[in-house]
Amino acid sequence: MDKQRHLDNEIERVNCRLQETQKHIDVRSTEVHTKQVSLDDTERELARVRDQVSKTQAECGAGRRDNERVQAENFDLRKEVEFQESRNADCSMQIRDTEMRLKDKEENLYQTRRDVENQRLVNQQNRNANADFLSEKEALEKHASCLQAQNSELTGELDRFCQTDEVLRQQLDRRSRVFGLQQKNVDEVRHSHYRIEEARSRSPRKHGY
Repeated sequence: MDKQRHLDNEIERVNCRLQETQKHIDVRSTEVHTKQVSLDDTERELARVRDQVSKTQAECGAGRRDNERVQAENFDLRKEVEFQESRNADCSMQIRDTEMRLKDKEENLYQTRRDVENQRLVNQQNRNANADFLSEKEALEKHASCLQAQNSELTGELDRFCQTDEVLRQQLDRRSRVFGLQQKNVDEVRHSHYRIEEARSRSPRKHGY
């Protein structure tokens, strides 16, 4: 009887221990399950991070390649800029030379315009002088025609006088008529000389043109 009780007690203790052990196993199982879930989450996160790292590495590689490409482009651009600067310096020198040549041509053009203007003035003065000379020539030609007509009249008069000299010797005073003709001729010559002097006074040569 005592053994039976002892056994019952022992069985009860074992059952208690089994229950505690089962509880402990259940707790551990719960912990293991929780840790498994956490591990799965961690592995998924790790996979995601690895994928992100791979993408980042790929992006870094692409960035390095872009950087190298940009550096190469910058190098080419720097060379192009240096070339353009050298070209600009050459162009600046050419512009200065062109400006100097243009300034010389402008000065020459200004001097040429002044010479042309002076030549125009001289030509205008020459035309005025030619007009005065033509007027003087016309006056002299008219005077020469007048003198020629007078000479013709005097010659005719002298011819007629010679023809009628013998007939009119007793009727006319020859010396008186000849004196009158001479006086007329002197008056005509004096009048012609006055017209010539008057024409010369209007000539530009008189005023130093």
